[in-house]
Amino acid sequence: YNLINGFKSDFKQGRKTEEYARRVGTIEFFIGIILLIVCAVFFLLPFNEYKKVPPSDYGVFLNISPEESDKLNEYQLVVIEPSQFSASRIESLHNTGKTVYGYLNIGAIEEFRPYYDRFQNLTLADYENWPDERWIDASSPEWQNFIVNEVGKQYADKGIDGLFLDNTDVYYHYQTDSVFEGLCAILKGLKKYDLTLIINGGDTFVSRCIEENTASSLFDGVNQETVFTRIDFTSKTYSQQAEAETTYFQEYLSKVKKCGLSVYLLEYRADRALSKRINTYCLENGFLWYNADGLELR
Repeated sequence: YNLINGFKSDFKQGRKTEEYARRVGTIEFFIGIILLIVCAVFFLLPFNEYKKVPPSDYGVFLNISPEESDKLNEYQLVVIEPSQFSASRIESLHNTGKTVYGYLNIGAIEEFRPYYDRFQNLTLADYENWPDERWIDASSPEWQNFIVNEVGKQYADKGIDGLFLDNTDVYYHYQTDSVFEGLCAILKGLKKYDLTLIINGGDTFVSRCIEENTASSLFDGVNQETVFTRIDFTSKTYSQQAEAETTYFQEYLSKVKKCGLSVYLLEYRADRALSKRINTYCLENGFLWYNADGLELR
């Protein structure tokens, strides 16, 4: 107080008392506390906005076990690996008010799947950046029948609400009518289970469905990864997507939306500033998005 107000000099000359010093010092102390609180609020406001972004509506957790179900607590719509969850576990998630979608790979096959050896003869080529996975010939009636009548039925019987269908991108790599029609046959077959069908990625396949006016009859929505973020598989790092790519995906998702399909975004480690941009975009368009901590989706 003496440094700011020159109390010692005034005190000696009788202009100020110790009581005056205590009273003014107390007032200044509380003013300082209030200023600190105001500064903290303004500093933390962007962070708090980020914590609310995305809203606790949608989350993708493909590599969690049932014992880690607490990670789903803040989410209303969750995507899981259904082979790891029993019907009773899924029922438990429903009892907490969650909608549960199950992951199903329809255009490629992973080596860890118990049915890999059965369909290895139908594989086409290695899946870039995923060493334990290969593209599969979706035009094969054997594969179509398996996905629809075996795995699809098994997952539907567990009580899931929808399917998160991956790797229709096989059509991007093998753009033949037979592959396209094979994927369509799978989707038509899965429709009999009365589940919501979400296509993950597959913009080339989805775009053709839109052009042929069949999209809304085959599936209910699209999940698009890395609209605003980018994955460097070599360095295993995440960064902002190139603006040209973001623009392409935004134009594409606008077409998806016009078809009456739901749209979801899956991004990776978007920072605070980028998260605000993504959230604004999704709120303006009625989309949901999830900011994943990494490719592991845990």
